Amino acid sequence: MKTYLAVLKKSINLKDLEKELQKKNIKLVTHYKTIGVVKLESELPVSEKDFPEYFLSVEEDKII
Repeated sequence: MKTYLAVLKKSINLKDLEKELQKKNIKLVTHYKTIGVVKLESELPVSEKDFPEYFLSVEEDKII
């Protein structure tokens, strides 16, 4: 399972986002409210192109 960090756009409804993520078998792990970032887990690659209405950018979390 890969981990991704996604920067949220302003005024996003998190409940709606969670529903959309569940449709694609993506798990929302953590929401960092102060910085507007969510941590996601997925077997398949995740891109901001998959959710243009929610994310400004998505990067794979590189654990060192």
